[in-house]
Amino acid sequence: MITLTFVRHGESTDNLKSAWSGWKDAPLSNHGFQVRPSIQTLASLAHDLSAALQQAKACGEYFASLPITAIFASPLKRALVTAQKIQELQESPTPPLTITELIREQHFGVAEGHGWSGPIASSSEPDDPTSNATGRFGVIDPQSGKKIYPVQLGRTARFEDGESLDEVAARTGEAFDKFVMPYVRESVGKKLGEVNIMFVSHGIAVSESIGAIFARAANGAGADAGTWRGLRNTAWTRLVISMVGEKLEYDAEAMKPKADTNVGNEAQDTGAQIAQAVEDANPPLSPTSGEGKEIVVEVVEVNQSSHLEGLVRQKGGIGSMAHDEKQREITEFFGGGGSKTKTNPETQDGIIEIADSD
Repeated sequence: MITLTFVRHGESTDNLKSAWSGWKDAPLSNHGFQVRPSIQTLASLAHDLSAALQQAKACGEYFASLPITAIFASPLKRALVTAQKIQELQESPTPPLTITELIREQHFGVAEGHGWSGPIASSSEPDDPTSNATGRFGVIDPQSGKKIYPVQLGRTARFEDGESLDEVAARTGEAFDKFVMPYVRESVGKKLGEVNIMFVSHGIAVSESIGAIFARAANGAGADAGTWRGLRNTAWTRLVISMVGEKLEYDAEAMKPKADTNVGNEAQDTGAQIAQAVEDANPPLSPTSGEGKEIVVEVVEVNQSSHLEGLVRQKGGIGSMAHDEKQREITEFFGGGGSKTKTNPETQDGIIEIADSD
């Protein structure tokens, strides 16, 4: 039996806008790198705002006492920096961090960076590829006069040059098969908490990942996808996964990194709102049968964000600015200067591996 914890990335600059942000690689905002006043005095925080860390640091501190076996992260900066901070704050031994494109956010194609709205049609896009009945080519917002792209209806629908929800489900399911199932098979008989896997990803990608996992589960029929949507920035959702025949159990108190059970004070950001709107309109289809499936899955924690309690947005617009530290190309970020990437688990501390998507 293992736990699989999904963490959504820290706040990015695009989360502050009402816009589609999938593969568009926005950096974390300064609010994403803030520290709780309980860690520093308010006086020192005001004196040295440059020392403030992000939601990512608060998340890393929260998970520091939970030994993570392995971390897998999207290569997009907002997720990658969050994952790196969680890894950095883990107690020894440092868990390996694997970067994989399989858990990137949905690609919104031509809609990337543009405003969004709810669906404008009551049925999915007609077969005619030239039709704009659902606004997949964009529509003009009468209030702003700018082109916006409404949420599309149907799991095969996509914006031009983008990808559909079914395609996201296929690749996130592949990530589960490739990276998580070996741990599940090797952990039969192990106690809860011995093997803890973490995916640091994105709102829609997390929802589709969980849907894909339930599609592979003996108890997946009738799973309610509505229970795991709309993750806040750095909020986390946890699954317990076992092989069929194992006794699946979960002790919430034993598995919580800290005793703090308060809900964080962060409102749902625009990115979470978009992800929830997309998933509400097009929920994953539950499997009709669990026959022949080898795993059992239970969602045990959803949208947990108590680590954000007490975070204060920096005043004067600073919190909305892009955070420059460690916002470099992946090869530079992990290669110590730009020429190499750490790929050798035998010679590098804090293993960082770039996983191919095929």
